[in-house]
Amino acid sequence: MDELIAWGVVVLAGLGALAGVFVLSRRIGSPLVRSSVRCLATVWLLLPWSIQVVPGHYAPAFLVALFEGVFRADGSARAPLIGLGLASAAVLSLLLIVSLVRRRSAAAAAEERTTG
Repeated sequence: MDELIAWGVVVLAGLGALAGVFVLSRRIGSPLVRSSVRCLATVWLLLPWSIQVVPGHYAPAFLVALFEGVFRADGSARAPLIGLGLASAAVLSLLLIVSLVRRRSAAAAAEERTTG
């Protein structure tokens, strides 16, 4: 039950931080850059990772990387950072694909209007 409460707090704090990111990024002109910032913030705030010193317990990956890399003498932040990097690459790839598909369909619709 304690872990459920802790993850509830993490999710609520993450959603609050994401609300701040959404407000701060609303003036970014490019939809692709704006979406990238928002999605990467989501991944970095909410991606769970196993805590190395407490098997079976999870924390946000960026916190695990921070504590393993900075506060533990024999800790290794490599695994959570690789996980964050792979998740970030996946999100950016997906956003790029969606952007290309939207751009292509908009170009096709514009061409159809001019010829049709």
